[in-house]
Amino acid sequence: MADQPIRYGIIGAGVIANYMARVFTEGRGSTAVAISDVNAEAAAKLAVAAGGVKKIYADYHQLLADPEVDAVYIATPPFLHKPMTIDALRAGKHVLCEKPFMLNQTEVREVSAVQKTVPQLKVLCASSRYHGAGIALKARAMVAQRELGELYHVSYTQVTGAPKPGTTLPPWRNNPAKNGGGMTYDWGPYDLDWLSWVLGDLFRPRVVFGTVGNYFPLTPERVPPCLDVDGHYCAQIICESGLTILWERRAAEHGPARHTIELRGKKGGLDSYFMPMPEKPGLQHYAYVGTDELKTTVLPDAPPNWDDAIVHPIRELTAAIRENRAPSNTLEDNVRIHGVIDALLTSAKTQQAVKVVA
Repeated sequence: MADQPIRYGIIGAGVIANYMARVFTEGRGSTAVAISDVNAEAAAKLAVAAGGVKKIYADYHQLLADPEVDAVYIATPPFLHKPMTIDALRAGKHVLCEKPFMLNQTEVREVSAVQKTVPQLKVLCASSRYHGAGIALKARAMVAQRELGELYHVSYTQVTGAPKPGTTLPPWRNNPAKNGGGMTYDWGPYDLDWLSWVLGDLFRPRVVFGTVGNYFPLTPERVPPCLDVDGHYCAQIICESGLTILWERRAAEHGPARHTIELRGKKGGLDSYFMPMPEKPGLQHYAYVGTDELKTTVLPDAPPNWDDAIVHPIRELTAAIRENRAPSNTLEDNVRIHGVIDALLTSAKTQQAVKVVA
């Protein structure tokens, strides 16, 4: 397998799968050999985008039975993630699953139990999209090397813009039974995965206290297409080390978009950002040295590239398979990530601080 491309089957031919399709045409160690979707027209369109895939199955079980498929990329609505991931593992396939990985921590544990019976198979969640960005790699290295000293505070705030008038989404996006929720399940896994990746062993959440609120109309003409699910959340996460994380994301509000991540340690501070944003100046490092005024240094990082971020999970899983190593986002990471989401939702309902189930 070291000299041959990893052969992927794609399950689900929606929007995100079409964004990912180009990675299979790059000649960088992966190729798509099969597609499954109940919508034949959507599957045929994706087959062209993914490099002229010949095998199209209406039933994903047929794809899993295909001996030419080494790994699967699951890009279906979230309520299908658990059964499809478990079926894929039992069929002997490596798995990349879109975010949210599962609907709750219990489902992650069920998947983990199956994966332990086939430990040679790799499982990765696509919430790892931003692991390869220069900003994340540099911030992760600085935290690991304790360049900021003992880290005591992280503030993670992301505000996205309002939808354009007339924006529509698939019906399942507005159905908590199929989507899990709104912003907490759409963007929450990205946020927590970034924090887990950058903070490393410091990301050991112990207690969560937070609130969640639904989307609301901004004007009669500008109405978010998913009013039945949450559109903003705000939480305080206290980790085992005492590190405090203020975690907030909002969308579709009367205000500008902004993306800010602040890490503060006893030797220095670091301002970062989450998504590739060319207009940002890069990582900013702060420190007092002697009696001098606060010194601000803009640190170099890899040029941001949105397209690379989108397809990074396929490249990462492919590398993990080839190198026979754990992927950058593990099942243990996802147990913690979904433990925080579960605790946030419980805290929002009870208005009490909630312990994160380890």
